[in-house]
Amino acid sequence: MDDNRSIDLHRFAGLYQSLAGAVMELAPDDRVIYASGNLDRLLGCGSGGLMGQCFTAYIHSKDFAIWRLVRHKLMKSGHVGPVPLRMLRADGVPGAIELHAVRTPGAEPGTIQLSISPYWGQLSIGENKRAPSSSPRQFDKQHFAKLAQRLTEYAAGTDHSVPEALMKLAGLDEQAGQGKAEVSLWALHRLLGDAAAEGAAADLSETKREAHRPEGVACPDERQQVSNAMRGAFKQGRDEANYVTVAGEDGISESDAVKAAVYAMKRAASKENAKTIQALTGGYERRLEKVKAQLKAFKQIVLQERFDVALQPIVDIHDGTLHHFEALARFDQNIFAGSPFEFMCFAEDIGVIHEFDLAMTMKVVSLIKRMRRIGYNVAAAVNISGHSIQSQGFLRHFFNILEDCGDIRENLMFELTESSQIDDLETTNRILRRIRDFGHKVSLDDFGAGAAGLQYLRVLKVDCVKIDGIYIRKGLEDAENRSFLRSMADLCKGLGIETVGECVENEEQRRFLEEIGVNYAQGWLYGKPMPPDEALQFLQG
Repeated sequence: MDDNRSIDLHRFAGLYQSLAGAVMELAPDDRVIYASGNLDRLLGCGSGGLMGQCFTAYIHSKDFAIWRLVRHKLMKSGHVGPVPLRMLRADGVPGAIELHAVRTPGAEPGTIQLSISPYWGQLSIGENKRAPSSSPRQFDKQHFAKLAQRLTEYAAGTDHSVPEALMKLAGLDEQAGQGKAEVSLWALHRLLGDAAAEGAAADLSETKREAHRPEGVACPDERQQVSNAMRGAFKQGRDEANYVTVAGEDGISESDAVKAAVYAMKRAASKENAKTIQALTGGYERRLEKVKAQLKAFKQIVLQERFDVALQPIVDIHDGTLHHFEALARFDQNIFAGSPFEFMCFAEDIGVIHEFDLAMTMKVVSLIKRMRRIGYNVAAAVNISGHSIQSQGFLRHFFNILEDCGDIRENLMFELTESSQIDDLETTNRILRRIRDFGHKVSLDDFGAGAAGLQYLRVLKVDCVKIDGIYIRKGLEDAENRSFLRSMADLCKGLGIETVGECVENEEQRRFLEEIGVNYAQGWLYGKPMPPDEALQFLQG
């Protein structure tokens, strides 16, 4: 480096350090060729230690795509920023910086300069700070009544009553002279109460247990398997747990544990068509542990952000120009190796899908905002489950997120998935109207896949309908399928609702959809779901 260049760099460093914590210059391969400032605090390594190192070694893997977008934008623009970026310091401690990046005038193409400051905002969902629960879990009558109601609802439509099974498991005689509901409630109290005491229960002597055991209740060893299986099943807390709240060493909260217990019992009663207590309870503990393992993996995916956002283009069917992307989740295969559809179905069935929907919404909001800072004006749609839209806890957090989206109203859209039955359409319509009043467009996803599709369209006021891909794939097979597709397109057009054709894989399908009046197309003809930095061919600017 010649003397004049050295003087220029020091002048550059002095000017920028008056505004930023540190400055760096990177070679085209991201090697550090100059560094100055308080880099110990920002990256855990002094300027001397950084020389010759690759800057990307300090970028958190979750933000590699954002860094590549910064690099790509600098090929066309002289300046990018401020852009928040997650980092891993040299000591392994995570952190966040805010950087400005500029092309180095007169230097080798690809050489850039950075000014770096601490970032004080929130870029990740974050770990829950509440300590794991260690105290015995308490129960009272109203809590058990609530749980009994849940179990009864889940057992509806089966040949076996779950409360009756629990009475027999608790060793209670149905003819003991008390009402069935009261006996059932006491059975739940005994089974769950003993299980919930955890370590405290072990301190009780067998003599004390026998002295307090009501007549007609089986000895503890006769129901040990059931007690272990339902350990920690229920606790009444706030109306809705915070979506990032977990408790217990296994990462599963008390309220989540009861969801696992109910789900396991439901699966046993419905799939195996249990007719007897033995059939209902055989292998129950094993099933419950499997469900809890799946739930634990779900929590890990949500809380540790072990998923990425993939973008699939949705284009104008006439000229192929990008309208927006659908944001799709791709999971860490080391934690969940199944398909995203399997993941969503499990989360819906067990009752935790609202947690993932919130996490996905936050991640997409962060992505859209940071891409805007880089210079890419990206619009994306996030899927919201019908289960989530009916959860007050979800809605409270969801609308808090929307309050902070004033700058990206037109960029952030939502798709209401029809994978689950929506019970209260009028209330759901009021919620969708509130989302639209914020300025976000709403689509009805997978239209036609469920039996309630037409009823949804009659009540729910939406901006767009996505015609389920199965109709597109079969649309050209015969005249009946083509007529059905045409009628759906005509219905939506008459209601003033735009349409998207899913799973468009060839030009023949595209031409037919254009002919019948579908507005947009999505499918492999235009692109598979891809990481944000691989979607550059669709990004403008």
